[in-house]
Amino acid sequence: MMNQNTLSAFLDSSKSTRFHKLLLGLCTFIIIFSGYELSVFGAIVPVVIREWKISPTEIGFIGSSAMFGMMFGAIVLSSLADKFGVKKLLIVSIFIFNFFIVMATFTESGLMFGLCRFMAGVGSGGATPIVISLLTEYSPKTNKAKMVAVAICGNQVGGMLAPFVAIHIMPEYGWQPVLWLSVLPLILIPLFIKLIPESARFLAKTQQSEKLNSILVRIDNDYEKKLAATEQVLIKSDDGNKPAEKVSYLNLFSKKYFVGTVFITLIYICGLLTINGVNIWLPQVMNQNGYALGSSLTFSIVLNLGTLIGTILWAVTVDKVGFKVLMPLIYIAGSVSLFCMGVKVNLIVTYLFVGLIGMFAFAAHSLMNSFASQYYPGEIRTTGVGLANATGRVGGMLGPIVGGMLLTANVSITVWFLTFAIPGIVAALSMVIINMHKKYIERKNIVQDKVMLGG
Repeated sequence: MMNQNTLSAFLDSSKSTRFHKLLLGLCTFIIIFSGYELSVFGAIVPVVIREWKISPTEIGFIGSSAMFGMMFGAIVLSSLADKFGVKKLLIVSIFIFNFFIVMATFTESGLMFGLCRFMAGVGSGGATPIVISLLTEYSPKTNKAKMVAVAICGNQVGGMLAPFVAIHIMPEYGWQPVLWLSVLPLILIPLFIKLIPESARFLAKTQQSEKLNSILVRIDNDYEKKLAATEQVLIKSDDGNKPAEKVSYLNLFSKKYFVGTVFITLIYICGLLTINGVNIWLPQVMNQNGYALGSSLTFSIVLNLGTLIGTILWAVTVDKVGFKVLMPLIYIAGSVSLFCMGVKVNLIVTYLFVGLIGMFAFAAHSLMNSFASQYYPGEIRTTGVGLANATGRVGGMLGPIVGGMLLTANVSITVWFLTFAIPGIVAALSMVIINMHKKYIERKNIVQDKVMLGG
């Protein structure tokens, strides 16, 4: 069986090739439709409310059904991926979330629509951590954060696509055809089966040498010599003599990772509370405050465009300066931008604030996926990122409900946006605590090493 440490070191030190570009393209495409699934409900909400005559609070619960499904999917499907293979579970996830989005077009009640949203959420929740794990595993070390962030930008592309399609389709044909775009990934599943690679770590662990070699040769034609050289370097540094560390799910809550796991969870909850609350309700909030439906949907496009720009910008920046200082600053700037939305100004400035919300508050959450995937070791990376995405869905479920309740209570636009600004401050403080604890653990390990060497 191939040494896991040698394999990981080889993949980390590899150069970017056509294999990596193809993998990035496939993963980004998958995330685009996951983002479409998340945003399309917000785009059709104003029409659904009138057609089904249901209250904002009820709509909030329907919107949250997808988040509950995503929580379930992220926990179950990502943990199954570690056991049965990343590729199999990713294909299953793609089928589930797109199939049930299409099925939602045949519903005639909030209950059945909510059930389809839940099932779509299960698939989408499973796909995201699996994609992040796959990209983190295969990406060269210098490009990990960048590649994950670019793929996660698919959420924003899907988020812009949803209101764009709604603006052009819904006035003439109704809300149902807006969901039919999800047929495309279903048609492409045979292509995904052919092109998406299985996890190299999984193939090595299950001793599927032939399949592993066929992947490694696509990364480097001279992979055998490179693996041998990498192994020699690791042996000299004593890392090659160490077997791959066996890490169980419980290690997420060990002394080393407990504080990080708790506060990463809290950050995900805060991030998704704001993202889903604002995503679902922004068109309706702006519509209720005097903006026409077309221009209200344009706010969603600007929001996602800002997120797209921010995600790429921070991904490039974080590879140079690190997460430590950058992340808290981005979260704080996002909270300030949300607070400013409560101040009545002209339309151009309002669009600017919406773009800044995306650039800071929303993009920060995209960057958190890169942070979480690098915080945990390879053995529990999929499970760790899956847990963070899953528990974060609690915030995702609360966001639409809180937003709907605030609208039902007729609070001012200032109070509405201030409510969604507060979680960003909490996330910034949580990031500071994670960094402080990580530094403490590193110092403690250095002291222990010195004591052992002295002994």
